[in-house]
Amino acid sequence: MTHRLTWFEKLSFSLAGMGQNIIYNFMVSLVLFYYTDVALISAGTAGLIMLVSRIWDAINDPIMGLIADRTHTKIGKLRPYLLAVPVPIAILTVLAFAVPDWGVTEKALFALVTFNLWSMTYTVSDIPFWGLSVAITDNPQERLGLVTMVRIFCNIGMAIGILVPPILIGLLGGSTTVVEGITRADNANAYLWTALIIGTVGSLLFLMAGLFNKERVIAPAGQSPKFSILLKNKPLLILQLSRVLGAFRMVIATVGLYFANKNLNDPAQYTILGGVLIASMIISMFFAPALIKRFGKKWTYIYAQGLGFIAHLALFVVGYGQLLVLFGLLFLAGVSLGISDVVTYSLTGDTVDYLEHRTGQRAEGLVFSLNTFSTKLQSALGLWFIGIVLAVVGYQPEAAIQTDLAYQGIFALLSLFPAVACVLSVIPMFFFNFTEKEHARILDDLHHQKQGT
Repeated sequence: MTHRLTWFEKLSFSLAGMGQNIIYNFMVSLVLFYYTDVALISAGTAGLIMLVSRIWDAINDPIMGLIADRTHTKIGKLRPYLLAVPVPIAILTVLAFAVPDWGVTEKALFALVTFNLWSMTYTVSDIPFWGLSVAITDNPQERLGLVTMVRIFCNIGMAIGILVPPILIGLLGGSTTVVEGITRADNANAYLWTALIIGTVGSLLFLMAGLFNKERVIAPAGQSPKFSILLKNKPLLILQLSRVLGAFRMVIATVGLYFANKNLNDPAQYTILGGVLIASMIISMFFAPALIKRFGKKWTYIYAQGLGFIAHLALFVVGYGQLLVLFGLLFLAGVSLGISDVVTYSLTGDTVDYLEHRTGQRAEGLVFSLNTFSTKLQSALGLWFIGIVLAVVGYQPEAAIQTDLAYQGIFALLSLFPAVACVLSVIPMFFFNFTEKEHARILDDLHHQKQGT
């Protein structure tokens, strides 16, 4: 099987990824602020809700992967979830921003339940979605082209999910800042209507994945994979170890908020910083396939980390006295992230074939569940490290002027520590030996096995 995807298949799948990311980034960027400043849940309680939810969210990823791989229907094992999820995710997105004006405990419980239901439903959508990216065809070049296009649209969705909701909230009579004269009721309604718009649009786009794409690479009949099968997927384990060791690079956007507010003393610069990173990632994804063709996936990934190391280290050396230089080096760092992103998802898909060849069991769900688990672990470790560094340097959130050590610590979080993370992430990849040539041989073997020759 060497099915070539039509442009409509690629576009519908990519638009689905965009819709999914519009909802996800809307939720993660605004829900905590909504809890504390609109629903009036205490910051400590809201933080605890986030902590408990993230822990459970990480645990249920492999569970969902296992469920998906053990699903058998006439339309496949992944598409049923992609068709079933859009309506519930839209409803739960609205409910997450509909905390009633109840007592303190009741509001906290409502937030905890609705956010966790939303998070679990999102997991039910995410793992089958990425699993379908390798079940739609076994043509390596078609997969790479699809993953590249999807990641571009996902980042566009991220930009929309972060930048558009505050505009909608303002137009609907609310605010993402504390503004005197806006009643809480008006503010709450603005968030609720924005959630309805974002949830509806995002879900309709996401529905396109299940409606207009098919599973063509079918798992062997009667298989029932177990968690332990992942231990036999050496390339996947090496790749995910690399991602975890480079975890700190994944939270530089969070660091940017501290950096803009304190070091630059201009919160508006955060929008520029985020825009530079997103734009550079999207641009770099367009030429990632050409780099992969020239250097191979392994070395493209390593070279991308090298570029990130150079960009962050140069930033640490030259400082942030010149904003043009600062944003130029962050642009290079974003290029590194964008290329790495495409290679990561492409390699993860390739390891599905590796695992099937070695064990006879095709497990898209479990393989991509480990990838999403690593993503969440990256976020958890990165945010934890930010907190440690800020505590060590004596950061004072309520103080407009920080100590010199605090300023240096925040800047190091944007420059020196990400440079170190780039070096750490490269180390496991020197042991990654699953080449494109080996992958082609495996695909050929699997094809002959399914043809009975």
